[in-house]
Amino acid sequence: MTGSAVITGGDYLLELSTGYDSSAFYLDDSVLDGTDVLDGDGIDFIDITPVVQTIRVQRGRHKPLDVFGPGTMSVSISVPNTDRAYDPLNTASAYYNDLTESPGLAPLRPIRLSRNGEYLFTGRVTTYNQQYTMAGLTNYEIFAADDIYVLSQGFLPETATSAETSSARITAVLSAATYTGTTSLTATPTATLGAYTIRSGTNVNTYLNRIQRAEQGRIFCSKTNVLTAQERIGTTLATPTVVFSDSGNTPYDTIAVEFDQQTVINNANITIDSGGTLQNANNASSIATYFTQTEAITDSLLSTNAQALTLASYLLYPLPQPRFTSLSTTFASLTDDQKTVLAPIEIGDTVSATKSFTSGSPLEVQQNLSVEGIDHLIDVNRGHRMTLWTSPTVILYAFVLDDPTFGLLDGTSVLG
Repeated sequence: MTGSAVITGGDYLLELSTGYDSSAFYLDDSVLDGTDVLDGDGIDFIDITPVVQTIRVQRGRHKPLDVFGPGTMSVSISVPNTDRAYDPLNTASAYYNDLTESPGLAPLRPIRLSRNGEYLFTGRVTTYNQQYTMAGLTNYEIFAADDIYVLSQGFLPETATSAETSSARITAVLSAATYTGTTSLTATPTATLGAYTIRSGTNVNTYLNRIQRAEQGRIFCSKTNVLTAQERIGTTLATPTVVFSDSGNTPYDTIAVEFDQQTVINNANITIDSGGTLQNANNASSIATYFTQTEAITDSLLSTNAQALTLASYLLYPLPQPRFTSLSTTFASLTDDQKTVLAPIEIGDTVSATKSFTSGSPLEVQQNLSVEGIDHLIDVNRGHRMTLWTSPTVILYAFVLDDPTFGLLDGTSVLG
């Protein structure tokens, strides 16, 4: 399965699982001296790229204080009415499962999208819609989501917990939810969570969002559908994966600047879930200028009042600052090397963006940014367009003795 070329984009492969392993041995179906084996070779995937018109992927979040919902993908397909290969009503389809008497292409089947061998999205089909038209075409709309969707459908039994890190709590929650997906949890979380019993019937993803609010990191499914948890957002040692600019480097065609009063937090109230007292941090100067803008968490999973006070201080954002919040680019404007680096970029990666001006001061603005969300719009006739949603970050560099830039004691260099 080699997929199909998309104009100015590269080679794309969209694969949909049939839920069936054609190499496995099935009683009353396989031949004893045939090629089928007991274990098979895995569930079959079919290449549906040649019949695709558009693919839209949306992953992550737009703003740093938003919670993470499921990453999603939607696919539009059109085929002649005479082509019933993908029709769930067609029991003669090559993908119809005669053993279970059910369509092979159906909801909750795995689906995955890749470009030049690098995955851009992996998840499960949530909806498989079909529409016959008088124009002689059958249109399909496939909607898919990653495993955050699966977790948002699950509920927890009553579960006792101990004081533990946020990553250890995620592990306990996933165990209680009998989640079998792959995970990647940070080894150095910031938050220690309290020994609060999880009530029976608690939604799994709702509870994960509470962990995320305590840690203030990121909990999301990666482009390969690995449930990923990252520590509290702050400074980073990561150099930019992509350097965007309007003169050289990787070009963009739109860049959005947010300068919004609604981003101001000058009063933060945090109360831990049980036995705590309200912990407050505020900025009097900001309150005098922008009125009181409060962020409140009344049921924090943090284990102590001291941690709650630290979180309250962390959440303060007293002055609105103009910042780059999203960048968009079309692959038609990129070199092959630039496409290869940009396409598989992941949530939590660092990028740099520079905007140049012909008047005013300064004549150039550069910001370092963390990737919070990723959108792909792939049109087989128009090409591939990407949008990155970002938050500000500070890059720290390793301290280098005697270096005029990285050897300054009061600079932004740190001991490796």
